[in-house]
Amino acid sequence: MYTPKHFLLDDPALQRQLVAEHPLALLVAADARDPGAPPLALHLPMVWVEEGGQSWLEGHLARGNPHLAGLVEGQSVRLVFTGPDAYVSPSHYDSPLNVPTWNYLALEVEGRLQRVDDAMAKDRLLKRLIQPRDPAYVLQWLGLPDDYQQRLLGAIVGLRVAVRSIQAKAKLSQNRAAGERQRLIEHFDSGASPAMARWMRQLGL
Repeated sequence: MYTPKHFLLDDPALQRQLVAEHPLALLVAADARDPGAPPLALHLPMVWVEEGGQSWLEGHLARGNPHLAGLVEGQSVRLVFTGPDAYVSPSHYDSPLNVPTWNYLALEVEGRLQRVDDAMAKDRLLKRLIQPRDPAYVLQWLGLPDDYQQRLLGAIVGLRVAVRSIQAKAKLSQNRAAGERQRLIEHFDSGASPAMARWMRQLGL
């Protein structure tokens, strides 16, 4: 990912926040069945987990997903998370001698894939994935018949990605004058993209 220094988002806490707020990842990997085939691209929600000094991203796929056969233990994969994005009109700039652009946040993770097929491990993975979004569902899950739980767990395969490198970008008009950035924040706040305005404020822009 091309990231000029002034757009770099290198704070680990902000990187984790971006994933927590926008957990739907695009997983890109070579197809292990045919290295000459186009890369696999799968969308799946992920959760960030710190465990034993290692950062992990966890999710799952349906066992019936045909792309699952192209993913093997230990292969290198890339996860792409996309945060808020918004069109930026030059009408908010001081000079008319400007052109439109696009503001956005994005994060890319490269790591090694681990498949999870043990029922108890998948149960723990699902709880970590669901808890931030729907903590009340954990109690509902515990009340379901055991055979029903086991059928559902058997219908998925867990995926864990051991994080090796992270690149994160927050292109939020850092290269513009303070007055221009303030006008953009007010514009985004008015309805164009409140999430973009919040991130710009959080980064002190």
